[in-house]
Amino acid sequence: MTPNDVFALLVLATAVRVFAPDLRYLTRRLLRAGVRVGATALIEDRHRGAPRAPRTEVLTPAAHDEEAQP
Repeated sequence: MTPNDVFALLVLATAVRVFAPDLRYLTRRLLRAGVRVGATALIEDRHRGAPRAPRTEVLTPAAHDEEAQP
């Protein structure tokens, strides 16, 4: 390893150490923005009357017994 390689490695390590908090902050901010956009899109779809999955009836044992009685 030449002295230039060692110097380049030290510069890279310093840059990672200096900019890591900024990268972490930026990543969190982008993720939060993505969640907001996604939530807004879901709310807008719901207000526009987006088609929902059809409801299916589920019979409970109590409901089933009530239907069997005349």
